[in-house]
Amino acid sequence: MASFKDINLQVGSRVQMTLQQQGTTKQQIYYTEYIGCVYGEFLIIKVPIENGLSIQVQVDSQVTLRIMSGVDVFSLSCRVKTIFKAPYYYMHLSFPTEIQSVALRGAIRTKVNLPVQVNGVAGAGIITDISVTGAAIIAGKALGEINQEALISFEFPIKQTNQSAHIDTSATIRSIQPFISKKKDAPPRLTHGISFHELDLTSQVMLLNLVYESMNRPG
Repeated sequence: MASFKDINLQVGSRVQMTLQQQGTTKQQIYYTEYIGCVYGEFLIIKVPIENGLSIQVQVDSQVTLRIMSGVDVFSLSCRVKTIFKAPYYYMHLSFPTEIQSVALRGAIRTKVNLPVQVNGVAGAGIITDISVTGAAIIAGKALGEINQEALISFEFPIKQTNQSAHIDTSATIRSIQPFISKKKDAPPRLTHGISFHELDLTSQVMLLNLVYESMNRPG
């Protein structure tokens, strides 16, 4: 369990906010800005803006903040205490008593099945496992050479919302080896191990969400 001081959160830091409205299981994901805090009492963040309008949020709604700091991503559980509207649009959250952290180094990988575009070629392969640092891609032919850079693009749905996350990044091909299929007479394919280049915070947090959702999926 991490402490709030471990985060070293700076004014103006970008944070992801997952909002669960009272009386529902529906969640929405937004991105906003940290303004400050009164230690031990409350946090202050901007009310997220979507399509030019402040989002609708209710007092006592459950909120999870995810924040990138150094090589860790921290998850903070809070409740909405007070909402201040025009002209500043900010809100107070309860000071977090439960803070989890995940190190990006040696990041957890999870099984997926995501079509991927490589160097502008749609359907170039399938991502079969992924983390915030890299992925494995199966393709019918080599997507390049070892240590060669490639442009990667893929998307995936965000659980319990109608939103879709889209990732565009450069990457380096670290390995290429034959894919061993369990199916007889399957066409020959290759597995590519790739490492992502410095993903922005938003992309890292979205990928972490994908990993958590896949790990918690029934079965």
